[in-house]
Amino acid sequence: MKSIRNLRINYIYYFFTFLFFLLAARIIFLQFFRKELLKNLAQSQYWSLIPLEGRRGKIFDRDGRLLASSMYSYSVFVDPALIENPSQVISCLSSKLNILPSEIASKISAKKRFVWIKRKISLKEKEEIKALKLKGVGFIREQKRYYPQENLASTVLGIVDIDNKGLDGIELSYDNYLRSKQGWFKVLQDSRQKKVFLSSQIITPKDGADIVLTIDAQIQYFAEKYLFETIKKFSAKEGSIIVMDANSGEILALANYPSFNPNKRTLNANYRNYAIVDMFEPGSIFKIVTLIAAIEKNIFKDDDKIFCENGEFKIPGSTLHDWKPYGFLTFREVFKKSSNIGVAKIANKLGAKILYENIKRLGFGHKTGIDLKGEVLGKVKPPANWSKTSSYIIPIGQEISVTLIQLVRAFAVVANGGYLVKPHLVKKIYSPFFTKEIQPEREKILPTRLTERAKDILISVVEDGTGVLAKIDGFKVGGKTGTAQQFDPKIGQYSPTEYRASFIGFVSDYEPTFVIGVSIYAPKTSHFGGVVAAPLFKKVAEKTLMYFESKNLFRKNNKQNEDN
Repeated sequence: MKSIRNLRINYIYYFFTFLFFLLAARIIFLQFFRKELLKNLAQSQYWSLIPLEGRRGKIFDRDGRLLASSMYSYSVFVDPALIENPSQVISCLSSKLNILPSEIASKISAKKRFVWIKRKISLKEKEEIKALKLKGVGFIREQKRYYPQENLASTVLGIVDIDNKGLDGIELSYDNYLRSKQGWFKVLQDSRQKKVFLSSQIITPKDGADIVLTIDAQIQYFAEKYLFETIKKFSAKEGSIIVMDANSGEILALANYPSFNPNKRTLNANYRNYAIVDMFEPGSIFKIVTLIAAIEKNIFKDDDKIFCENGEFKIPGSTLHDWKPYGFLTFREVFKKSSNIGVAKIANKLGAKILYENIKRLGFGHKTGIDLKGEVLGKVKPPANWSKTSSYIIPIGQEISVTLIQLVRAFAVVANGGYLVKPHLVKKIYSPFFTKEIQPEREKILPTRLTERAKDILISVVEDGTGVLAKIDGFKVGGKTGTAQQFDPKIGQYSPTEYRASFIGFVSDYEPTFVIGVSIYAPKTSHFGGVVAAPLFKKVAEKTLMYFESKNLFRKNNKQNEDN
């Protein structure tokens, strides 16, 4: 019996000895191999990191006018564990913040210590709620994006999300520059997670860089004002207008209708930048490709005659019509009067290969590289995929899709003496740490002698051709009208009622030389490019010229004052 008792005692002794060594090994393991983990875990129970938000960069127009900035606002949160009277909190927050009681009830029933109720409220709302002294309800100061010019250039500027991250436009394309670098500071808290002490350990946030656009807010205003008037006058659905410096590719104005107020966003707001994301059949404006190709090959003189079939021309698979029945027209008159039949005959004498090469050379079928997300390529079929009809209708702007920015760039080649430019909207990016100037990019693709002849013919289009309503007294204006039936996929053919009226033009005898492109979709009371779009070009061009002259006079007077 005694031996059994001793054996039991030995078992117990060995058992506790084993436990001792096991605990010792665990302590040694934790002390030497898990020390940092446990240290951080202990600190996390007493210290919390609070993010510090820096300022998102501002956006200015080319003359320093503020277009986008940030202002402080407040966001409401609750700690459900600290709420003593849930029904009171639900009722009060619902009435003050215009939120459904059921939505708030769902949030405060969550098993969390922190729940957002509403982000970015006004100071007035915050003070009204604070005065109620609701336990468990708190506020955090945040930054809210603000656009002082409201609708102006909204489809260019874009928007940000609730956390100030870019979602569209310049706000998205340059988000990496505009967005601030977040900072932190440490807060000591007690066992109830109540903040009791601020640490000196602070990582200061860095503000985002500011951006200067090529946009001129005054020209942008002219473009938006007259675009809106044109849309209403002709009961159109949509429209876009671009004003671009032909030599540098700087966009001076880019307007779309409909647009939106980024300070008052709604679910049905239209954020589309039609000028770069919508592709369409251009119609007669596309005749500029045939014009340039024919001049380069020099197979037609200006007074060479082309028979235009009295307005009706049978082609493989279809019949071409002119908007007026023409007999013989000179090479110059074919473009001045915008004869579909004349252009189709010229293009077929050149051949599909030459026409296609010039389509690609002028940038169609490629992105222009404009510094906005979402730009589309358009659609250009290689000659191998052309039908027997294609070589007759592609030259007049059918069976091909382009964007307005592509058309504006193509006309800039003629206006600037043969350079293909890269359109861009940002002029400078700067912060206390760096400055980045955006340099114009352009490539010589056509000889100057060629563009001078093309320019002269396009000027005749406005002097006494289809673009006469774009004429400006005292200036040489060149351009081309376009009236394009829109293909309706519902009926599988071109719509008998919906057209796109366009005009692309330039003022040739003024520096800086600028190009203005206008595209109006589905106008009702008239659908001709020369009637709908050309007058809009004229209004914006006249105002822009007057504005430039006033700025030049202002600079001249300032220089004289400085010299005196």
